[in-house]
Amino acid sequence: MSKQHNALIVKSNALIESMTDMGLQEMRFLAFAASHLPHDLSPEPGRPYDMEIDVQELAEAFQIDTKNAYREVKILADKLMRKIIQFENGEREIAVGLISRRVYHRGEGRLWFRFDEELLPHLMGLTERFTSYRIRDVYQFQRQHSWRVYELLKQYKSARKRVVELEDLRRMLGLLDKYPRAIDLRKYVLDPALDEINATSDIQAQYEQKKRGRRIVGFVFHIKSNPRTRTPRETLQEAGDELLRRTPAQAPELARELREACRMNPKQARQLSDLAAMHKRVDEISAKLPALVRRFQAIKRPSTNLGGYVFKALSDELRQESLFGE
Repeated sequence: MSKQHNALIVKSNALIESMTDMGLQEMRFLAFAASHLPHDLSPEPGRPYDMEIDVQELAEAFQIDTKNAYREVKILADKLMRKIIQFENGEREIAVGLISRRVYHRGEGRLWFRFDEELLPHLMGLTERFTSYRIRDVYQFQRQHSWRVYELLKQYKSARKRVVELEDLRRMLGLLDKYPRAIDLRKYVLDPALDEINATSDIQAQYEQKKRGRRIVGFVFHIKSNPRTRTPRETLQEAGDELLRRTPAQAPELARELREACRMNPKQARQLSDLAAMHKRVDEISAKLPALVRRFQAIKRPSTNLGGYVFKALSDELRQESLFGE
């Protein structure tokens, strides 16, 4: 398995659900670019991010014929410049192009392009809800809809279930004017997509039809990890996550506070609150949160988001069984 295949891709769910009319190659290009964004990148207003990619590396990651890779990548970049993504930020409705500029270096096999700063948080997992996966989990997909269905299901892997109304699914897949009969949608889109997903990705899924009388009105997807593609480390992590789900939280109020006040992801909030309960420091940790939030806000260019910052600071402290020397 090459290094490129282990690269992590992070997209916000708002971005995923707005990409209804992107082709397979466009999705591959965007995924490759997103996986190469620096982990310590901190988007700033008015400062777009310029990046450069090696076309040969992109071709190898997705097994694209290198003879045509340079021409195809330029075409893809031009298509993404015309693709507009819309999302909401508070009271604002924002529309940005996936790429705002591109430069191709003739003879060097390198492409330079620009991401708008408003788009960066949706590519980097800096929003509250995001989906991450690796190139190795998607690079073998040969169907456009396999990638789209995978992303829509991956969002709900931890919940293990996703219920989607029929018209919502058509909209998410960009198929509002195709396959009016649910049986055709199953035959030509869902079943082939799930065959690829179950065979090559990190998840497995099956569905049952949601009916109103005799009419199919939606689908209920059941999602789980794919044991055939899991590494030994992932198997251990999955077992630990399952144990965490089945064990009652020791400090549920602190976990809720960490999620809401610090925007910490549920898994980290649960781990940290349980650790605080084990050391009998729940009230003490809760009292520290406002100061930690202020410290984070004072950092000019933070290397992580607020939840990650608070989790690292407090988990390090608790594991050392000592307080900050303040």
